[in-house]
Amino acid sequence: MNWKKLLENNSLQKKKVSFREVEKVLEKAYKCLKAANLLLEAGVEESVFKETYDAMILAGRALMFSLGLKPRTVGSHTTTIDFCELYLGKDFGILVAKFKKMKQKRNYLIYGIGLIISKTEAENSLKTAEEFVEKISEFIRKKNPQKKLI
Repeated sequence: MNWKKLLENNSLQKKKVSFREVEKVLEKAYKCLKAANLLLEAGVEESVFKETYDAMILAGRALMFSLGLKPRTVGSHTTTIDFCELYLGKDFGILVAKFKKMKQKRNYLIYGIGLIISKTEAENSLKTAEEFVEKISEFIRKKNPQKKLI
């Protein structure tokens, strides 16, 4: 499926977003990564995991916004992940697969009971999120190189 199918099935809608607004969303993603680092030092692994997931969602949204798109409210996390997978292609395949797994685990953390995030898993989620956010930032920067991001 091509990412444009998400427009056709109304999962995405067109929306003009300024480059400054895109930049602000990326700033939030980097703040989530900073918070995750602090929480990791404090040994709060579950919160590290949640913050890293949030950083990835924000980066994915920044990418969509940079293209003049936004997800509909219902199912917006799934739409964001699907869009990233379809738009970014195979080069991002492993990162997007990790992103999908993190979404499932994050949902269980919020709505389920009994799930524990280990220190290793928290560290791995942070590495994944840092790589994802940085790659998305680079991708957006290439689209608008005269602007400085973050």
